[in-house]
Amino acid sequence: MKTLIIEDDHNTAQFFFEAAHSQGLEDVDIVPSAEEALEQILNTSYDLITLDVHLPGASGLEILSALRAMCPSAIIAIISGHLPGDIEPSTAECADVMLEKPVSVKTLCTLLNNVKQIHIANHNIRALENRSTEE
Repeated sequence: MKTLIIEDDHNTAQFFFEAAHSQGLEDVDIVPSAEEALEQILNTSYDLITLDVHLPGASGLEILSALRAMCPSAIIAIISGHLPGDIEPSTAECADVMLEKPVSVKTLCTLLNNVKQIHIANHNIRALENRSTEE
């Protein structure tokens, strides 16, 4: 399972990274800006993307629809201490969940475990196709 953490605060990024590793997720990338996130996504498909709102350059909300278009099956979790109350509905619909910082370890681990379960279920569903052609 591939995870992308888009977070400019080093300590927060490290906290998310360590939480992911504690849940058995080894394939985790971290980028500190929206521009680097878009570059990263051109080369890699992700199952989970965590996105901060306040980033250097473009904001997380400005790239949210592009992230959704580039990774349509990824779970996108906005995790920010600056969630505006007036996010346009069309923008908000691009995210799967919005969590306020500071996010608890328990909440973060629940998110990670749920995404792992979705990833496993998707893998098992795709395996059915291979099995049906063999029978």
